[in-house]
Amino acid sequence: MHHPLTPARRDVVLDGLSAICGRRPVVLEADGVGHAWAPVTRLVFDRELPGLGGDDGPGRTVIVKTRRVDGDGHGGPAYLRREIAGLRTLGRSDVAARVILADDEAGVVVQSDLGTWPTLEQVLLGDDRDRAAAAMVEYGRAVGRLHASTLGRRADHEAALAEFGAADVTTGGSTGIGGIRRWRVVEEACADLGLPDARTARADVALVRSQLDDPGAFAALVHDDLNPTNALVTEHGVRLVDFEGSRYGHLGPDVSFLHYPFPHHSPNWSILPAGVVADADRAYRGVLAGSLPADAWPAYDEMLAVGAAAALAGRVTRLPLLARPDQSVYDSWRRRAQLVQQLGVFRRLAARAGALPDLALWSAELAEAMVRRWPDAGAPPPRLYPAFAE
Repeated sequence: MHHPLTPARRDVVLDGLSAICGRRPVVLEADGVGHAWAPVTRLVFDRELPGLGGDDGPGRTVIVKTRRVDGDGHGGPAYLRREIAGLRTLGRSDVAARVILADDEAGVVVQSDLGTWPTLEQVLLGDDRDRAAAAMVEYGRAVGRLHASTLGRRADHEAALAEFGAADVTTGGSTGIGGIRRWRVVEEACADLGLPDARTARADVALVRSQLDDPGAFAALVHDDLNPTNALVTEHGVRLVDFEGSRYGHLGPDVSFLHYPFPHHSPNWSILPAGVVADADRAYRGVLAGSLPADAWPAYDEMLAVGAAAALAGRVTRLPLLARPDQSVYDSWRRRAQLVQQLGVFRRLAARAGALPDLALWSAELAEAMVRRWPDAGAPPPRLYPAFAE
């Protein structure tokens, strides 16, 4: 395991909790709930202790995340710093866990325990259609609450980051918008592979980038990794976890995950019925309606198209991978068909907004060229998540 909860780190946690609880907790169990590259441990204590619950009430368990304390790249200190800053910006909320204590030097953050619940992915891979549809609606509401509660709070988020006094808090961040900033990679890949010229979309890409840089009213804390394993389906609604990629910026990439869905989540790639997508988007809009200024709503569809373009750009940078001949039959189909499907989703969102026509046209040409070159990009068609399969 990489950077686990060592005895020294465990002492840091227990010493810190002693100051909160008035006594040193006695650990009965330490259960790993993460994975090798992202260790997460649930500590179970011998009794309920004050200050550990989600609302500062008593609690008997906490969640401990541990990461590297130096260097750039995945799992470095910037990841926990972004999570801590994001959760502190949210503060007391019904969206995510609460930070109980953090030790930057030790690479440790202790959070309130949301409990043991299935992930959204597990529900979508199940066989209960009604439960899966309801979970997607609750997921839309949870994302809406995340954004609505942090609109106009850039200064709060910047202050939370500034507490670390470090310049590397953005290291590895901007997952949802990185592709749009590397459009030249897409242009070069298309030229090398003989695919439609991506330079024809440069003006639209520049517009997308300008709106990402200056989102105006559409700026809030964004999660930036809203894959279905990062959403817990609880009896009180969906709760979001893993804020290591969070940042303050344009809402669009997060919102686009309701429509693709989950554009960068590949292991169990499937799609959703159109009605379920519409219901999730409606739920999101309903929550946001109470916080977004009325004069911003006419630009909502364009905001969504811009976010979808940003998310799509990150996938299109993978064209060289899609062209490799040494893929398994399943991976070849999954990667290629997924991109073709996502190109179609973006075109529909762009058409609805009446925006980004050059990028939409190039997307249509790319999808057609992919299917001609790689027949598996078009057949078999995408599968519905098992919960919605006939």
